[in-house]
Amino acid sequence: MALATATTATTATRASRGVARGPGWRGARARGARAGDGWMGGDAGTRSATTTRATVRILGDAASAVDVREAYAFGVELGRGQFGEVREVVDTSTGRALACKSISKRGLKSESSREMVRNEVRIMHHLAGDSKVVELVSVHEDATHVHLIMEKLDGPEWFDAITEQFDEAPYSEAEAAAQFRNVARTVEYLHAMDVMHRDLKPENFVLKSKEKDSPICAIDFGLSTFFLPDQEFTELVGSPYYVAPEVMGYKYSNEADVWSCGVILYILLSGVPPFWGSSEKQIFDEIKRYKTGATSLDFASEPWPSVSDAAKELVQGMLTVNRKDRMTIEDVLSHPWLADPGVAPKTALDNIVLQRFKNFAGMDKFKRFGLHAMARSMPEEEVIGLGVMFKELDKDKSGKITIVELRQGLKLQSAEAAAQLEEVVASVDLDGSGDLDYEEFIVATIARSKRESRAAVQRAFDFFDIDGDGSITADEFQRALESLSPVERTNLGDVNELLAAADTNGDGVIDFDEFMAAMSSDTDAR
Repeated sequence: MALATATTATTATRASRGVARGPGWRGARARGARAGDGWMGGDAGTRSATTTRATVRILGDAASAVDVREAYAFGVELGRGQFGEVREVVDTSTGRALACKSISKRGLKSESSREMVRNEVRIMHHLAGDSKVVELVSVHEDATHVHLIMEKLDGPEWFDAITEQFDEAPYSEAEAAAQFRNVARTVEYLHAMDVMHRDLKPENFVLKSKEKDSPICAIDFGLSTFFLPDQEFTELVGSPYYVAPEVMGYKYSNEADVWSCGVILYILLSGVPPFWGSSEKQIFDEIKRYKTGATSLDFASEPWPSVSDAAKELVQGMLTVNRKDRMTIEDVLSHPWLADPGVAPKTALDNIVLQRFKNFAGMDKFKRFGLHAMARSMPEEEVIGLGVMFKELDKDKSGKITIVELRQGLKLQSAEAAAQLEEVVASVDLDGSGDLDYEEFIVATIARSKRESRAAVQRAFDFFDIDGDGSITADEFQRALESLSPVERTNLGDVNELLAAADTNGDGVIDFDEFMAAMSSDTDAR
């Protein structure tokens, strides 16, 4: 999940293609749009502004005076999250298809969360005019929502596009260099404009169209900030796999973006991140061990022995612990592996890269769906107490528990505890809403001992194993997915990829031992 102890909001991944998210850290996916991790909220595109009491102006004169519902025709929902939703819209004067991210003021209760929305708008206006960054078309505000009208990006996430390319043609260092060059050039533009992204990762780059040669576009500026030379920042923000050690030390600047780029390139060349763990704490511990010199980058295991020295030199330069010694983004772009098209080998990388890539993307989704199956199959006597607790926490009787209600009910005060709570919510939030319905609440409270209980796992396995033959097929998995909402199904992605994440013997089905291992052991795509 996206870690933002500076604000306590979670934000979801991929709800309005090219639409940046609000405050937060990580979340579920919703193909075709991007709403921002951990959103909640109502039907912003169709609900009248008179249904809730007026709230304070957030953007002031920065918002257009034109009524958003007069300027745009609202269409289908593309994504939903803790602070609102994303809908497809059409400019009534030009006919241009766009995306509208509507941020509910109900979720912006603190001045820091309101300022993050203002900051996102300022940064996107500042970056306007370059195709490498998603276009912010206009901004509107009414009594209940802030509406960001943005370019609608129809292509897949960059990460997904690379996986699809793996299936169609051999993947080489030369291809990885070409892909990564686009990312580096985007970061160069951001830094030249005095903007630090602070949450760089593959998911935050989206293809503009579905064409194979489509350019990528940077999105999600909810955690971005302006910076000055020698200015230092202290907020703990970013995404666990990609966060720089100095960010964890609460003293950093734009060099942290280069570290994140180094992690991205490591994944492009090997299929897994350099610092691995099944939880936020484990990942951070690995980064700390690397920082102290207790461990070094793994260039020994496959496929690294066959990767060029030039590529490894570039990765090492970006993942230098001392930020003052780390390569700048200009250094990265001038490195021979990127600058000279003849340096990066064109020979195909080992197939293990493809398998790791898919496992890295699919395992967390599989476990999330498995936990929901476990919750649905729990005996009534085991969940009666949880039902009472749910009702007590659901103060507004909405049938969902928000992050705010959870924090208040659990009396969490520390930023660390809040971050851990957000991680739990993001890990079980199947629909990407950022809050918990009753089933998601049960999933969140299932202890690890329950996940490792053979009886509990057997009930979840039987939920999928419709014909009772002792194995789960793609067809059975698909039938289980059909019980979910369209957004939930989209967030989980391709059935075959989910199946492959747990099918360790490659026979095309999941037996009980494979299911048990996937549900109880630490995720490890290596």
